[in-house]
This record gives sequence, C-alpha cells and structure tokens, in this order.
Amino acid sequence: MAERLTPVPATDAKGFLPGPLGLRLDETALSVFALQAPPDTLDSLVAFGQTKPWPDAVLLRLWPDRIWACGTPPEGAFRVTDISHGHTHLQLRGVEALHFLDLYTRADLFAAPVRAAKTIRTRLNHYDALLWWTNTRDVHVLVARSLAQSFCDHLGALAQRHNPADPSLTPRPVAPDAPDRRG
Repeated sequence: MAERLTPVPATDAKGFLPGPLGLRLDETALSVFALQAPPDTLDSLVAFGQTKPWPDAVLLRLWPDRIWACGTPPEGAFRVTDISHGHTHLQLRGVEALHFLDLYTRADLFAAPVRAAKTIRTRLNHYDALLWWTNTRDVHVLVARSLAQSFCDHLGALAQRHNPADPSLTPRPVAPDAPDRRG
C-alpha cells in the first residue's frame, strides 16, 4: 500500500513581517482550479478582468478563455484542471497592505480600472503575482510555488527597510481618489 503524502507548506510565512508597518504574512491552503471554456460561456460567470465572490470560492477572470477558481469550482460545461500544486496562496494583512504592495509593483493598484476590478496579474519587483482583495487591509497573493519562499523573504526585506519617516514616502504615493487606508 502506498504511503500517504502530507502536503508541506512552501514557505515559513506565518506571522508579522519585520519593520514598522505591522504587516502580517501567512501562507494558507487554498485549492486553485483553472476553468476553460469559450469566452461567451465564461461571460455568464464573471466579466473579463473582474473578480467575483462565489459560494466557497473566488472567481478571477484575467484571461479571455480561462477563469481561476480559488476554492471550490462552480459546476458547468468547463474543462477543470487542478493547478494548486504550482501555486502558493499568501495573505498579507494590515492597514498598509495594499499601499505597501503598490510601492513595489509595476502597476498602479489604485488606478480606477484596477480599483474597480479588485484584482490584477502583475509583477512585484521581479516576481510574477496574482493579487486580489476585498479591502485594502486584506490582500491575497498567488505566486509560483517554486518561488514562494524567496518571495516571502523579499517582502520581509522590503518591509524591514521601509521607513515611514522617509520624506520620499511621506505622504505615501496614493492616487487622490484612492480609497481610505482603513479599507
């Protein structure tokens, strides 16, 4: 009889990041499924470029012919592929979570289209990441499992060197119409 494999976390992320921001980074178990179907079929679930809460899941549509379901995938005429093994789900929480990530991403997380979609596929410095959030204090990040520990170490280094007293960061670079920092 084959021995049962126990999943091993990809990172040691479980606690507060160093530095003055009080950000907490945790790795949480989350199943990720790719749902593929013609675009008109997927349009009935979620619009292109949007995120949508679903019972026991979040649906992320950042590709015309594919949806990622984080959690239990919906029923339907989709080709479903479990891609959980290739990704690590991290949660960054704290008053400055989204603002902190905005400093290091290549995209403007507070631009009107991104703010409305509350999801983006972007690069955080040199790491490809998929971000989604319901408020600015609780940001979900999917990164490649093989890079997860390096990504967490990198965020820790960025948080540690972040200095709120630095005049170049005060006031923090936030668009004038950005939501309140308290989420």
